[in-house]
Amino acid sequence: MMRHIFALFAVALILASCGESMERKAQNLVDEALVAYEAQDYSKAKLLLDSVKKSYRKAFKVRRQALRLQRDVELAEQSRSLEFYDTQLAALCAVRDSLLPQFILDKDSRYQDVGNYVIPSQEIKNNVGVSYLRATVDEKGAVKLSSFYRGKAIRHTTVRVSCGGEYAECSEPASKHTSKHLGATSERLDFVYGKDGGLMDFIATAKGTITVRLTGGTEYSYTLRAEDAAAVVKILELARAIQAIEEMKDSRAEAERHINFLIRSKQKYDVTGAEE
Repeated sequence: MMRHIFALFAVALILASCGESMERKAQNLVDEALVAYEAQDYSKAKLLLDSVKKSYRKAFKVRRQALRLQRDVELAEQSRSLEFYDTQLAALCAVRDSLLPQFILDKDSRYQDVGNYVIPSQEIKNNVGVSYLRATVDEKGAVKLSSFYRGKAIRHTTVRVSCGGEYAECSEPASKHTSKHLGATSERLDFVYGKDGGLMDFIATAKGTITVRLTGGTEYSYTLRAEDAAAVVKILELARAIQAIEEMKDSRAEAERHINFLIRSKQKYDVTGAEE
């Protein structure tokens, strides 16, 4: 009987010793994570805290400490990201603003939430009766190439640009418009950048004279004006700046949402002491 009691006592001691050892090892990791957090080495702190969660599932008291510290680490990390995004946004906005004097914003606030930037020489009012390609970028960074044709109806559905034996072509416009005035037909095709068969990239990089060929019911060709080719280059440059700003805004908004979630989670724990 006494031997059984001693055996049970020995087992209890061993289990207690293992428990204490587990808690101590977990605590050491949390302490190390705290040092990394205070040194702003957030990646290392998160790795150490993940180890506590994965390796010491029954060290409940220490795991609660780890969870509280993990919130602080993530909050500090997201706050640092927010500062980075603000710095980058300021730099990107400066680049965009340096380009904007070359453009006119075409926007009627009564009907449009988002306006379009256009080079002055490409405004429709400056090209009455002219067949040409016009590039625009809206305030959110969406780029469009429009083919304007004036004259006898050709019902064009395809635009091809060629130079030096090479070409780009697209027959899938995002929209089509046709109208008549005083016996003359006006046709317009709008192509979205990225779904334009490479028309804009071809124009932006071509070396030499570019020929534009419109095909549909019949065919019509003309030489692309140098100022229209230059407009495509400028529009794409502005578009890249605007798109970078929009992407940075999205990243910043995501960081802000994460910060707000962490703050609410921390406040909830401070009030209830409940872990999620």
